[in-house]
Amino acid sequence: MGLGTVVFSATLAACGSSSSNGNGNGGGGDGGLQDGTVPPNLLDDGGGLFGDGQTGGLNVTPTSLQTISVAAGTSTPTVPFSATLDGTPAAAAWTLDRGDIGGIATGPSSTGTFVPRGTTGGLVTITAALNGQTVTRQVFVKLLAQQNGINTSNPGESGQNPTSPGQLGQGGGVGGVGGEGLGPPVTDPGTVSALQDPGGDASAAGLALLYPYDKTVWPRGMLAPLLMWSWATNDADAILITLRTTSGSFSYTGMFGRPAILSQTNGPYIRSPIPQDVWTMATNTAGGTTPTGAVDQLTMTLTIARSGVGYGPIGETWNVAPGLLTGTVYYNSYGTQYVKNWTALDGAGHSVGAAILGIHSGDLAPHLVVGQNSPVNSSGNPSDDTGCRVCHVVSSHGRFVITQSEQGSPTDGLSFLYDLTAPDAGATQLAVQGTFAWAGMTNDGAYALTNAIDPSSTNPAITNSLAGSATSSFWQFGATPTPGTLTGLPGGVAAGYPSYAPDNQFVAYVDVTGSTNDVHGPIDVASYNAATQQFSGVRTVLSADDGDAAAGTPPTGERIGYPVFLPDDSALLFENEVRGADGVAGSNPQTVMETRDGTRSELWWVTLGATPKAQPLYALNGKTTAGAASYLPSLTNNHGIAVAVGTDPRDTYDETGWDDTTLNYEPTVLPVVVGGYAWVVFTSRRAYGNQLDEVPWLSWPPNYDTTSLAQATVKKLWVAAIDLNAPPGTDPSHPAFYLPAQEILAGNSRGFWVLDPCEQNGASCSSGDQCCNGFCEASEDGGLVCSNAPVNATCSGTQDKCTTAADCCDTTNQCINGFCAAAPPK
Repeated sequence: MGLGTVVFSATLAACGSSSSNGNGNGGGGDGGLQDGTVPPNLLDDGGGLFGDGQTGGLNVTPTSLQTISVAAGTSTPTVPFSATLDGTPAAAAWTLDRGDIGGIATGPSSTGTFVPRGTTGGLVTITAALNGQTVTRQVFVKLLAQQNGINTSNPGESGQNPTSPGQLGQGGGVGGVGGEGLGPPVTDPGTVSALQDPGGDASAAGLALLYPYDKTVWPRGMLAPLLMWSWATNDADAILITLRTTSGSFSYTGMFGRPAILSQTNGPYIRSPIPQDVWTMATNTAGGTTPTGAVDQLTMTLTIARSGVGYGPIGETWNVAPGLLTGTVYYNSYGTQYVKNWTALDGAGHSVGAAILGIHSGDLAPHLVVGQNSPVNSSGNPSDDTGCRVCHVVSSHGRFVITQSEQGSPTDGLSFLYDLTAPDAGATQLAVQGTFAWAGMTNDGAYALTNAIDPSSTNPAITNSLAGSATSSFWQFGATPTPGTLTGLPGGVAAGYPSYAPDNQFVAYVDVTGSTNDVHGPIDVASYNAATQQFSGVRTVLSADDGDAAAGTPPTGERIGYPVFLPDDSALLFENEVRGADGVAGSNPQTVMETRDGTRSELWWVTLGATPKAQPLYALNGKTTAGAASYLPSLTNNHGIAVAVGTDPRDTYDETGWDDTTLNYEPTVLPVVVGGYAWVVFTSRRAYGNQLDEVPWLSWPPNYDTTSLAQATVKKLWVAAIDLNAPPGTDPSHPAFYLPAQEILAGNSRGFWVLDPCEQNGASCSSGDQCCNGFCEASEDGGLVCSNAPVNATCSGTQDKCTTAADCCDTTNQCINGFCAAAPPK
């Protein structure tokens, strides 16, 4: 099999096509019609002739499913269609439903030719319409790609080609995910033969994938993941990667030799990214409709060659959600290189900082959002901590950020409000200190219910929290934040970790009234009237400390916190602490929930029906089912390895018997449904394959060199898909993936994935939830822009604005949080 490098292009042709609000799940044809909808004047109330081969009336030939194989980057072969009316050629209007797969001239014409884009495979439905009659035909495109070695002329792959060791630890790492990039072509015939026909025993060699995880659900539009593996040889000469969909809509084979940078680092070949352009094609294809109606999954295999012998293939199967995760993730970074504002230096004497960073969808690295350099001393290091900005919350529609500063009284109690729509995120210093850390904000940030629990045991930011008597208050934000009246919640309530539902109809919190100095309380939910700013109907959905396994509550003594709503208000996700910071289950001398010093937690969910029921999110945490062994890699440095007290530089407790399944914290949820799933962002100290595998608790910058990738902390952000409408007592979660583009050297936590401030009509967009008026439609030049209403249609596309499900063009969509949401894959 001779492999030649193919030049891939991920740019769609611009001749008036729409790709269903950019999510690749449907799309307009060359006439710019949303979801392939034919203008009403052509449809009338009739139509509906669906390929029965009739000779009378409107007919289109060929009638059968047309299957074509298309080489990536090419626009052939084409498929011609002819329209007749009562057997005579007739000028019909032509549209299709997947403008990202191909195009067809709109006519009117008696012929229409489907032209593939060469960037996406899958099933296309073509519609011909005339005089109130419609006929549909289908084309199935099989996209084929292969390459031998990195293609540096391709913009996607050029970012996966580091030229100096220093680049490996910059920003989000190579390609936003780390590693050493893609390798050159494989030219040795013996090595090529070994990859194509492996004869080595992969099992005996211990060949196993460390990351990603089998059965992961990926969204579209993400950066390509870093494949990481382990085996006895711990090095390779070359690898072979294949990607194939279940239906054959996409097929790829890629060979790569040792990345060039390894000659400078002297490191082993134990990881490789998937080429970014290939990943884009694969994920834009997988998850789409197939001729049989089956889910089009994506399978990856890896084969390794060493010393002329091939081992493998080993592989995994993934689902792809047909939707783009847009918006921005805002997160805390400790030990960041983006700003210098800590008086404490790192373990190697470098000045570091703490700030809030942001990752916009598609970015290769984060950007500084809130935080600034502090004044420097005579040594050039920060002289105080005044530039530090951490302990933040973000309104789910991306308008406001509340954050704390390392100054004020009580200690660390000074709060700032940032307007993300203003130049330089204009800051307002909040006059009342000790009040606003981790407040729960309405989706637009206009109102807030304050939190009564300190952000950590070392950050007493809440007035009276250490005395146990802190209480919550209610505020209206704006040019001058003003206190409001807290109506409908119990008098003197202390709401811990409060959060609003994305539609503002509910609020959830941990009730720690009278005991804010030792957090053990139930999760309560109350209704909220956004028009009157009043609460009502408070009920406890999860009791604390009762250990009722039958009712699905955590064991006695385990803290619960950070409740967050799914976008459809059907359930809450929350953190359950299974071991406190002293290393003893059910106890914690630090009084609040922590992410450090031995604290171990799982993420759970609880349904909000008449009889709420809770259980762990097993797949997210790292198990296939209850009682199963962890599928997370067992590595040195205490990741799944039984290590006694004293062998860990940050250990004063015994890690024997613990693994990475209890290193998950602080969940937040994207406020909209994308591709049929909800999406949770969480903090974890799990190993990131063999790229980040340091001791789980090593994240305090004075303990290590924050500029060394070899010592980089594993405290990072992860993302997982959550099924909607899952029955109580089941696990709705899926294995998680590492959040691309986060700063690879720093300790990252508390990520909020929120919508960006909305765009006005005419601004470019990829989905309706980015637009102030709720619609993202095809423009005359073929792009997608925000608008007031669907173009040439009376219904809303997926991720466009809706009031009820009846507003959605796709009858399988739900209307969730004001937007048409794709149904979960079957």
